[in-house]
Amino acid sequence: MARNDREAFGAKVQAGIERGLDVVEAWRAARASKPNRELEARRQQAIAAHAREVRRYERRKAQLSTRTIGGTAVAGVAGTVGVIDIIAEVATSDAAVYGPSWMWLGAAVLGGVTAITARRSQRSLTPPAAFTPPIGPPPQLRADAIGAAEATRLTRLRLQLAEVVPALDSLHPAAAQDLRRADHEASPPLHALITRLDVLDRMRRDLDASAAKDAATTAAEQVRARLDAGCQTYEMLLTASASLLAAPDVSRSTDEVLTPAIEALSAYTHGLQRSAETFGA
Repeated sequence: MARNDREAFGAKVQAGIERGLDVVEAWRAARASKPNRELEARRQQAIAAHAREVRRYERRKAQLSTRTIGGTAVAGVAGTVGVIDIIAEVATSDAAVYGPSWMWLGAAVLGGVTAITARRSQRSLTPPAAFTPPIGPPPQLRADAIGAAEATRLTRLRLQLAEVVPALDSLHPAAAQDLRRADHEASPPLHALITRLDVLDRMRRDLDASAAKDAATTAAEQVRARLDAGCQTYEMLLTASASLLAAPDVSRSTDEVLTPAIEALSAYTHGLQRSAETFGA
């Protein structure tokens, strides 16, 4: 085989290997991005739920405002017509407008009650609580980058925390709010560490063997250690959350709720049996 042929064959083999490595890297990136997509989906669900709550509040507020204005208008018009009718009936023994005065006065009272009730409901209407959108997923690193395992671990921990918070909402709303606040405050600095790792990884790949590349590797290891410490803190937060979920509920237990119903059904069954025995006798 001629030298040119060997070089061409070698170039084709090298190109094939690089394409294969690109496919493997793309497959790894797709697997690593699944927790990111799930975490982003949780974030979008929270934003959509808050938007629905705001729309319900605005719709209810508009309905009560319409009832207040309409009831006030009906009370004013019907009351005026009723008074005119009363005066006309006293003076001429005949209604001044269509219908007896009591009908207009009744409509005025009904409109006034409607307006007062709607106004009170509007004043007691509670607006949605202040909403801070959850922090999105962290940046992604190459699978062979320093700190890639810790970045994926952080994403999974934040995803588990996002799954725990709704369960705590019904049991301990204050604790759930604390968890949201902790994640909102702690995740941005950890995401910044992942961004630094991405920059250092590019430096390591772009630089040839040199002191700068060694410095980038050392810095990446230091940042990775800080990211690992952050992941350990998130694990402690999840452990505390699990303990809280297992804590006794201060509300009525299932036995307290169901036992009276069981006893009532048993008494009812016993009564039916006694009645059947009496009539059978």
